[in-house]
Amino acid sequence: MLGTCAYLHTSSLVGALFKRTCLFVLVSAIVCFCCYLRNAQSAEATLSLNGEVVETQSRAGLAGVTVRIIGLEKRVQTDANGQFKFDGVPAGQQTLQFMKVGYRQFEQTIDVNASTPYLQIALEALPFQLETIRVYGANRDLSQFEETTDLALSEAELQRRVGMTLANALANETGVSQRTMGRAVARPVIRGLGGDRLLILENGERTGDKSASSADHAVSIDPTTAEGIEVTRGPASLIYGSSTLGGVINVKSNNIPQVLPKRVNMHLKFQSESVNSGLTGTTGLTLPLGDFAGNLEWNRRLASDIQTPVGILENTALSNVNFSGGTSLIKPWGFIGASGSSYRSDYGIPGSPEGHLSGVNIALNKQRYEGQMEYRFNRAMLKKVKLQTAYTRYQHQELESNGALGVEFGLLTYNFSAMAHVLGSAIAGVSGEYRDHATGGFYWTPHTREFAAAGFYFNQHNFDKLTLQAAIRYDIRRSEPFRPGTVIRAGTVQRRDFNGLSAATAAIYRWTDKLNIGTSLMKTFRPPGIEELFSDGPHLAVYSYEIGSAELEPEIGYGAEFFVRYATDRFRLNLILFRNRIYNYLIPTNTGLKEWGSGAAGWLWIYQYMGHHVLMNGIEIQVGGEVLPQVRLDFDMSGVRGRLEPTRRPLERMPPLNGKLVLSYTPSPFHFHVTSRFSGRQTRLGEFEEPTDGYLVYDVGGYLNFSWWQLENMLVFELENLLNTEYREHLSRIKSVMPEPGRNVKFLYKLNF
Repeated sequence: MLGTCAYLHTSSLVGALFKRTCLFVLVSAIVCFCCYLRNAQSAEATLSLNGEVVETQSRAGLAGVTVRIIGLEKRVQTDANGQFKFDGVPAGQQTLQFMKVGYRQFEQTIDVNASTPYLQIALEALPFQLETIRVYGANRDLSQFEETTDLALSEAELQRRVGMTLANALANETGVSQRTMGRAVARPVIRGLGGDRLLILENGERTGDKSASSADHAVSIDPTTAEGIEVTRGPASLIYGSSTLGGVINVKSNNIPQVLPKRVNMHLKFQSESVNSGLTGTTGLTLPLGDFAGNLEWNRRLASDIQTPVGILENTALSNVNFSGGTSLIKPWGFIGASGSSYRSDYGIPGSPEGHLSGVNIALNKQRYEGQMEYRFNRAMLKKVKLQTAYTRYQHQELESNGALGVEFGLLTYNFSAMAHVLGSAIAGVSGEYRDHATGGFYWTPHTREFAAAGFYFNQHNFDKLTLQAAIRYDIRRSEPFRPGTVIRAGTVQRRDFNGLSAATAAIYRWTDKLNIGTSLMKTFRPPGIEELFSDGPHLAVYSYEIGSAELEPEIGYGAEFFVRYATDRFRLNLILFRNRIYNYLIPTNTGLKEWGSGAAGWLWIYQYMGHHVLMNGIEIQVGGEVLPQVRLDFDMSGVRGRLEPTRRPLERMPPLNGKLVLSYTPSPFHFHVTSRFSGRQTRLGEFEEPTDGYLVYDVGGYLNFSWWQLENMLVFELENLLNTEYREHLSRIKSVMPEPGRNVKFLYKLNF
């Protein structure tokens, strides 16, 4: 077992830091509780409240604006003249929230009394926010800085994707690919960038798993339990990290409720697919308890080995169980809450002549505890402050076919962040992270701890036709082995300190109501991780012997892009051109040498982390529109080409040109679609890569939303790979073993009550 496991060796310094963080959160909770007691003593008199909402420039009344009294869960919509009215509003301070698609969300706190005047609220049309995609729940109240105009998909749309993994749920987005070793460990890749260059967050904080470090490590999140998924690129991504050329994926849950429900809300989900006899069940509830709200969620997923057009891909079964619970106090001033969750996954990695012939079994176990507090000041200088903290305990064992332990990873992660929404359209904040990383089994990476801290600032300014965005961030990071001075194949184990500046700017110009153009520039900073510095040992699950480089320097990336967007009621066109130049791009590089790996195959290729200068150019195209009443035709395509500088040799593991054509028919309440997914041949290869043929695959499906016995129901049906086509994805690490899954019948039923 893991003798030097990180769970048993957290330093006293970290303990003190964590205690101070907990003390800070506790003091904040006491302050908020005092505010709660003060508010509880307010008068119980009720009054009427009315007003109107207009558009900022034209001053015309806005119909269909949702007006909500935060904390009371009263909501109405403005009528055709933009007017609204509430009855039975308690006297005292109340915060009103105004929301309408295409307009900036607005909040205002007023003193409700017998002399409260008729309210007049002006909403500002929302400009295009650069390179941001959102997938979120329809009943999720997002802040001003979390809204989008690129893509806003409802919670129902998220469920219609019937995704087994996060990567599968996002696979249909333009520019998104999947890195796979079987479906259980699929991880998103955006514009050819994955790993730590594409941050995956859980409620705004790091997931605390090891999915970014290796292709056999699964993302410890089940998408069926997510309330929303956000993908952010551009300046706003620097709020979350410094290595965000690929973007940020933030998976949101309702573990800590932020809106007080009117009644008990429950849901049931059942999902199945034929390609692996997969079954998934999810249930959860959110309930009000006075000014408190509680949430419980349970998820179970089972699947057997995957069937392909040429046979069964053995050792790809999985078994997942996920449980979470949380509670929060919700008041007009904001909320404070805490949650805990447990995620357990047992899955297989298929065998290969390059690694273990019978494959490797992985047991993943994660516990996570979160705390959040948001306090709304609603002042011109300071709108609100949000505090977050998370503690994650992660363990990961890789077992050979005979049950022997091959590799074990233990990871403790502490995260803390504080963000202030200031000056009406800016965010300033700080964040910190501590990681305690240990390994065991036949893997000799030294027990190491990592400290990180950052400060950041983001601002957006809107002119008449021009929107400007800018962000700046400074990071410091220290990797400190517990026993420095040891010499391993990666070099001398010693403390490494890194610091660097990241920055981004963007401009969006609205030529007309239909045409927008924009550009962005970005500089990123990515220090090497513990695995890249000090790895040393055979890693059978990825068919390699891994060696770090203790002297590695940070990555410095520069990104630029230009886009054009044109949209009418019946037609849309998006065109994006981008270029990324990365200095000291850190990747495991095949040395051409082999080492004994203790597995059934014996010898393994030696991969050592090295820095390269790379250049990546790409294009994304989206075009579509209504061709007949209730009939749409949509086409999208993306491609990226990477090369090593100055040799101009192709960069390995780059997705080829790919896309899809979708014909949809939407006679209410039904929705049907026929999709053809295609990919070109990839012949631009790294030194040890194999070419991949192009393919054309067809999918059909549909969904239906209906009410029955006053209950909300949703049925989703999908038939993937209709013709059982044999094809291979270039980013699959097992494409030489088996092709992609064959014909797959997917079904989902969801019930809300």
